[in-house]
Amino acid sequence: MSPGIATGGQYRLRAVPPGRQPMLHRIFRADPMTVREALVFLHDRFDGSAGDEVIARLELAVAEVLNNISQHGAQHGALPLDGRPHAPLVHLCVARHTGGIACAVTDDGRPLPSTCLEPAALPYAAPGPDSPKPPDISALPQAGYGWFLIRELTASLSYFREGRRNFLAFIVPVNDPLPPADADDRSQSAG
Repeated sequence: MSPGIATGGQYRLRAVPPGRQPMLHRIFRADPMTVREALVFLHDRFDGSAGDEVIARLELAVAEVLNNISQHGAQHGALPLDGRPHAPLVHLCVARHTGGIACAVTDDGRPLPSTCLEPAALPYAAPGPDSPKPPDISALPQAGYGWFLIRELTASLSYFREGRRNFLAFIVPVNDPLPPADADDRSQSAG
């Protein structure tokens, strides 16, 4: 179930206790609607824990990862009765710490192609100054931008596969110091 409190069919997140940093753990099937819900929870939980630019980088990196799992991770082996492959089961863990926001994503989808984590340039190079006109936008490639973005937005990106699960971890760096604990929280923990 959701880590929030039910409010008229909706869930709202519990507030992060004063003086503590936000954490998030969600388990869900990687279909477009649940991915969207997980991203909304992520934004709500981490909003204000770092600068707006950092939170935007976090959201974009996690969105790219989850959308890739949703679009490409379904196993095509044994099909359920409706004939469609199950969306992969995802575990998303995110925690704010001193150096950044750490993310761990595991899923039971297809293995990540090894080429995704190799350093690469954008899949499209802009036309040079001699080019008569820019290319038609419909002629641009559709794939390859997501992993480039993930690599650019994150640090310490690592991946491995164990058994039938993919494990991906990364950090979204934060240069701002952690917000200080409330004075009331410090006095209670000292006593």
